[in-house]
Amino acid sequence: MIEARNISKSYGKKNNIMTAVNGINLKLPDTKTIAIVGKSGSGKSTLLHLIGGLDRPTTGEVIILKHNLTKLNKKEMDKYRSQDLGFVFQSFFVEPNQTCYQNVALPLEINKVPASQRKQRILNALAQVDLVGKEKNKARTLSGGEKQRLAIARAIVTEPKIILADEPTGNLDSATGDKVIDLLFNLHKSNGTALVIVTHDLDIAKRCDIRVYIKDGQVDKLEGAVK
Repeated sequence: MIEARNISKSYGKKNNIMTAVNGINLKLPDTKTIAIVGKSGSGKSTLLHLIGGLDRPTTGEVIILKHNLTKLNKKEMDKYRSQDLGFVFQSFFVEPNQTCYQNVALPLEINKVPASQRKQRILNALAQVDLVGKEKNKARTLSGGEKQRLAIARAIVTEPKIILADEPTGNLDSATGDKVIDLLFNLHKSNGTALVIVTHDLDIAKRCDIRVYIKDGQVDKLEGAVK
């Protein structure tokens, strides 16, 4: 399950405090496709970061895959993020001067996967995102769509239980963005990986099993089968 128990997140001090997430309670299955939907500044990306352990709530608890994130120390949190989660961001965050192969290898190196086991997993991940033949290409030479597919390969090479995607089509044209979204949904089906997408695109949201609408840092509406 993906569970948020009365979580809030505030930034700033004293008279200059901004509350991005305000008292959210959620209990969602970790086997579905889930859209977190809202306008810019609604708190949807902050909620995703709290779920992913990229940020800690000011109050409340986040429990995912039986991990209470608010009780994990830094080492435990790093292990949780690197083994159980795959992240895809709007800005790609691939290493421009490294090859596609090196980019995808990085999470396996962090997880201390033996070198003898890395090659096939890297090649499999690149094949799943249709980047076969690009192994030796530097990331900086790729198109925007290819960079996002490379980021997805890096996210799935550790065989995560959940992929968290924050506006994954935000820097892509509509045609390329559609291909990236199709890829993410196909990976959900083929790999059994849960998919949580932050988006303001209602067409993308409608493809998801569950839709969580965020407004002013709170859950405004919940749609879909939550079982």
